[in-house]
Amino acid sequence: MSAKVGTKALGGDWEQIGAQYFDIAEDMTMEFQGQSCNILNSEGALVEKLGVEHGRVTRDVLIGYQCYVIRAWVKFEKKSS
Repeated sequence: MSAKVGTKALGGDWEQIGAQYFDIAEDMTMEFQGQSCNILNSEGALVEKLGVEHGRVTRDVLIGYQCYVIRAWVKFEKKSS
């Protein structure tokens, strides 16, 4: 049985994503490289739209944020207290 899409990424390992929504449950650092990632804040307002032209980037995503990833490599790491 294969793991649920996004499990590796949320565990801190690079994962290739076709299309996946991530509901951020704690403050994390996201690394992204690929086609598209829309980052929305807890009110649903667009914080940033990442794409191929950005290359490999690192962004802080906070509790309550939502990340919509399409055709990309991504990973999340928990922030230290």
